[in-house]
Amino acid sequence: MYPCPCCGYRTLGEKPPGTYLICPICCWKDAADEIFLHWAQQNFLAFGACEQEWLDYVRAATPTDQRDPDWLTLDEKACAAGSLLIKQITKAFEGVTRDGGVSLHEAREIDHHEGAEGRAEARKKDTDCRWQDVPDEWIEYFYDVFPFFDAKGFRYYLPAYMVWTLKNYITSESNSVDFTIYTLSAYERVDDPYYRFRLLNAEQSKAVCNFLKFMATYGAYWVDAGAARRALNQYWDQVNPGECK
Repeated sequence: MYPCPCCGYRTLGEKPPGTYLICPICCWKDAADEIFLHWAQQNFLAFGACEQEWLDYVRAATPTDQRDPDWLTLDEKACAAGSLLIKQITKAFEGVTRDGGVSLHEAREIDHHEGAEGRAEARKKDTDCRWQDVPDEWIEYFYDVFPFFDAKGFRYYLPAYMVWTLKNYITSESNSVDFTIYTLSAYERVDDPYYRFRLLNAEQSKAVCNFLKFMATYGAYWVDAGAARRALNQYWDQVNPGECK
């Protein structure tokens, strides 16, 4: 018997997902939709059925019902995977500096068509020397600056935005969550659509690839998971064939 994706008990006669078998313990119909699975798991933990309307049809687990010892809810899997990914990103981008690249406030002034003097004044506001020290409130507020970074500025701020997104994608209403994903697609309006990615080394590229895979896998209810999958298909899976893990 195979474990039900919703409750973890071994009640299915075929290997999920997509069997369309119904678990007698939680009444989950084994489809392949992880958005609904997330809420079904939360419902089961809260009141013992995948949905309230099935409460009269479920049965309690008995001593003979075995739960898969490795089974985790999607939230538990996401929490564990997210913690590992933050460590991977931090290690991959350790020691990266802005190195004279466009700064955060400077990017906003470029967007506002400021000249050299205005850009220089804006740069003075960005006193951080490590991407880990970029304030969260700035990341949350400056969601639309990535198109105005050069490659050095992109490399410096990207890990800060990815780590912030991993920590806040469920709770934050900031556009920075989705825009961090969008910025990892090609820029079609320039001669080199991938110029922002050229300075990333292999380890950093893998970290970005895994960030997108995480969002495509666990973020469907909260983020534009489709954009993450498109970015993977468009570029990141091609430069990291079989290496993202």
